[in-house]
Amino acid sequence: MLTPPDKQQCQAEIKEGSFMTLGPRSWHRCTSKPVVVVIEAKPGPDGERGSMALCESCRDMMIELLGQDYFTEEKIG
Repeated sequence: MLTPPDKQQCQAEIKEGSFMTLGPRSWHRCTSKPVVVVIEAKPGPDGERGSMALCESCRDMMIELLGQDYFTEEKIG
């Protein structure tokens, strides 16, 4: 079951620490206010398209990692 977008808080998960951190690094949810909802351009193997709310910097990171063609977006507000 897909989790719906949360338009109150960015839904990106960020790894804490740096490459110098000893031991496993934990993940936390970004605390910024989202500006867009991104939606997968192509459905996954289950036939569904995931979506999530992202702040500007997490959206930029998603473009850097996956490319602009990976998703479509809708502005929030």
